[in-house]
Amino acid sequence: METDRKIIIAVDDSETSAYAFTWALHHLFKKSDKVIVLTAARFVTLDYPSTDIASDYGVTAVQSPRDAAAAEKNVNEGAKDLIAKYVQLCAQSEITCEGEVVKGEAASWIVDEVERLNAQLVVMGSHAYGVLKRALVGSKSDFVLHNATCSVAIVRHSEDALEVHDPLASSGGVRKIVIAVDESKESVYAFQWAIENFCKEDDNVVIYHVHHSVLTPVSNLGTGEFGMEEVYVPVDDAAEDEVSALNDSEKLVEKYMEYAAKETKIKCEGMVVTGQTEVKVCEGLKNLHADAVIIGTRDRGTLARTFLGSVSDYLAHNSPCPLIVAKVPKESSIAKQKTDGHAHSP
Repeated sequence: METDRKIIIAVDDSETSAYAFTWALHHLFKKSDKVIVLTAARFVTLDYPSTDIASDYGVTAVQSPRDAAAAEKNVNEGAKDLIAKYVQLCAQSEITCEGEVVKGEAASWIVDEVERLNAQLVVMGSHAYGVLKRALVGSKSDFVLHNATCSVAIVRHSEDALEVHDPLASSGGVRKIVIAVDESKESVYAFQWAIENFCKEDDNVVIYHVHHSVLTPVSNLGTGEFGMEEVYVPVDDAAEDEVSALNDSEKLVEKYMEYAAKETKIKCEGMVVTGQTEVKVCEGLKNLHADAVIIGTRDRGTLARTFLGSVSDYLAHNSPCPLIVAKVPKESSIAKQKTDGHAHSP
């Protein structure tokens, strides 16, 4: 994993974006990083019936062609001023930074720039829209999460979550970092990424695993209706299997902890809970007052995500703290990292 990182952070003029940038500045950026601050200047158009609707779709509506030139000038100057502000904030923290103003749909530009610049990470805020608004106007963070070839950090700005715990309050102090793990190679990569790229020696790191019970809930048993036969599971056999599976979950977490103890000075504790993965992770983040969560992700297509769901999608919309989805780079693999000597699998 690289030490000199290229990080793209997408900004606009919203409070959500300002919060995401501030979080990244205090919790993520390093002096060895090269940060690219990117904003998409709005199109100016006559095609929308109201300015509110136009704003939702990322354009600026004007009433007549005569107003278009002045509006275009204001939009472009506003974008340049916005970039200049964030570049200056990076400079004050001695972080190498450059700005980029593009024209058009922000999410597509972000994905394209990741490819062009070979960026290692994208950071963006999320407006915590509800399901209906996401369906109507789309979600930039969803598009980037699913299409960017690098890791993605999504910083939700949810007033309800911030009332319980504000991660910015932990800036410069001891942070509570949750790394959600399972037995997959994607999870191993995410854990290594977190240890090498995000966690600090004075952090309190929780290695969090959700155990899937092998005990079949009564509601899932056959009832004889619709041609289904009744199912009988011997109680003793099921209990034995559950104990064995739970032991395997605990051993998995112990392996991650052993790796952290051997390779780093970061203090880790393990936690195993039972239930539905995405729900239990969110529940744990709230109870722990987590400052960030890091997870891996499997490269599923749209159809699979629709039918099977995605933990990363769920957390992108519901996590009470900033989410980092660490993606295995397309051109490498865990096996290649071992060969090159960059990392060792827990």
